[in-house]
Amino acid sequence: MGEGFIRVADTKDVPPSQMKEVQVEGESICIVNVDGKYYAINNICTHEGGPLTDGTLDGYEVECPWHNSRFDVRTGDVTSPPANEPEPVYEVKIEDNNILIKLQGKSKSSPQFELELLEKIKVEGTDVMSFKFSKQDNQVEEDKTSLLSRYTAGQFAFFDIGGVNNDPKGPIRHFTISSSPTENFIMFTTRMRDSPYKKRLTTLEEGTKVKVRGPEGQFVLHDDYSKPAVFLSGGIGVTPFRSMIKYATDKQLPLKIVMFDSNRDSDNILFKKEFDEWTKLNKNLQLIYTVSEAKHDDDQSNVNGWKGEQGRIDKSMILKYLDNALLDNSIFYICGPPSMLKAMQSLLQEELKISKEKIKVEEFTGY
Repeated sequence: MGEGFIRVADTKDVPPSQMKEVQVEGESICIVNVDGKYYAINNICTHEGGPLTDGTLDGYEVECPWHNSRFDVRTGDVTSPPANEPEPVYEVKIEDNNILIKLQGKSKSSPQFELELLEKIKVEGTDVMSFKFSKQDNQVEEDKTSLLSRYTAGQFAFFDIGGVNNDPKGPIRHFTISSSPTENFIMFTTRMRDSPYKKRLTTLEEGTKVKVRGPEGQFVLHDDYSKPAVFLSGGIGVTPFRSMIKYATDKQLPLKIVMFDSNRDSDNILFKKEFDEWTKLNKNLQLIYTVSEAKHDDDQSNVNGWKGEQGRIDKSMILKYLDNALLDNSIFYICGPPSMLKAMQSLLQEELKISKEKIKVEEFTGY
């Protein structure tokens, strides 16, 4: 076996015109077979973190399944936006029937940090938990190499919690950082599932140290604060908006933000107490909650009955709160599960005639 090369698969594991994800030293890598020649490219899309192996392969180009960014598997270059950063690529050798790759000399590498788990927070009445981490012990507040000082509100990072075995998606996950850069901790919030990774996550004890790589992603606030921001969130998709809203509030940005937050019921409105408190501190913040399974009490005077919007976000709901000036000038952000993402894109582009260039999207696959 060549010096510096690592065996990652057998040639029969990757038939012609097919792709396979492999995990090597904590990195997710896409192995590609084009006409019997093998290539290795980073599996995580540089745009918003989509898994390339779940996308499509067309000749030497792989297309991300989330937002259709395309990359040349030979060079890692972007061949079609919205991505604008190239992917790392790796040298490949074939020995007998073994596919070997060399990690050294890859074109891009995110910094890695070690964070300590401070607290696990269960959201009552839901399957959602937040995990709050401190920075590495030997990093100080002013340390510009710390993750706290590097990330922008809305970005994500990869969390290697260790001890994950036989998970079909691999031992590492990426999560949006739901905390703001203005807070002195790193937090992510996720729905708990029955996967080996999530099971391991629930057993982590306070004080456990995990490896974190990042930050990455371009789902961040625009720089021109004269253009309002309209957030359309569904369920757990609210996490990047918590980061952005907290940041905008703490920094008192001169940016008008309107958020439509759709959930199954009132119990599943994440961060509602915080959001409502922040509206008192941020005169530019407006929140519209809507639930699809509201249960009004017969006694309408009962404060436990839901009095807010009902049903999914639609054209009439948006027009109720946004005038023509807001519709024309705003940048729209959509974050939620794939079905919600597709519905909101159709709503904005086809029904409200919002140009694609004014829409930013982030997808949660729910794994």
